[in-house]
Amino acid sequence: KEGNFVGPTIFSGVRPGMSVYEQEIFGPVLCIVEAETMDEAIAITNANPNGNGTAIFTQSGAAARKFEEEIEVGQVGINVPIPVPVPLFSFTGSRGSKLGDLGPYGKQVD
Repeated sequence: KEGNFVGPTIFSGVRPGMSVYEQEIFGPVLCIVEAETMDEAIAITNANPNGNGTAIFTQSGAAARKFEEEIEVGQVGINVPIPVPVPLFSFTGSRGSKLGDLGPYGKQVD
């Protein structure tokens, strides 16, 4: 088919400063960023210029609550990938993901 297509892709070993960390990829892409501590994971996530969503996989309720309360993104998944909003409702993310190129009104701008 013509156009651009990204197949399911996993990037591991992702670190701040890498283009895959700095830029959003809208497609079936998973970027794995590892951290030694919860505070480091929160700092890495909050330092990202975009804020569409993130997820944590843990058996600790306390860790899940801390992550959810301190993380600064639009969507937080706990033991699930990023939750997908119901199609009837809009979602704008936060930070660099917040308004997109058309602002808060999306296609209504035209």
